[in-house]
Amino acid sequence: MSHYEQLYNEIGDQLVMSDEVVKGSMFGAKCLKINKKAFAMFHRGNMVFKLPADNGAAALEGAGTFEPSPGKAMKGWIQVPPDHADQWEELSGTALRYVRSLTE
Repeated sequence: MSHYEQLYNEIGDQLVMSDEVVKGSMFGAKCLKINKKAFAMFHRGNMVFKLPADNGAAALEGAGTFEPSPGKAMKGWIQVPPDHADQWEELSGTALRYVRSLTE
């Protein structure tokens, strides 16, 4: 297990204990869900978050719209590379709050 996958697991473990978050999978990758909806995922060494349009994460160097397959962009999902791993925990919280607000 890589350092970054371990970081994803630690973030997930904290959210599972403190919220109604469950672990699951999406596109064959590990993900975190609230109310049966994914909000964060560890995909090919990157973290991917479901975020509101004005979140600013897309402006991070190397970040961009998540495409599980080339040319198949997922609206509202931002892929954030490990260069910004220090922001993954905060972005996970933002994504959790955002997706929770969409499902309540």
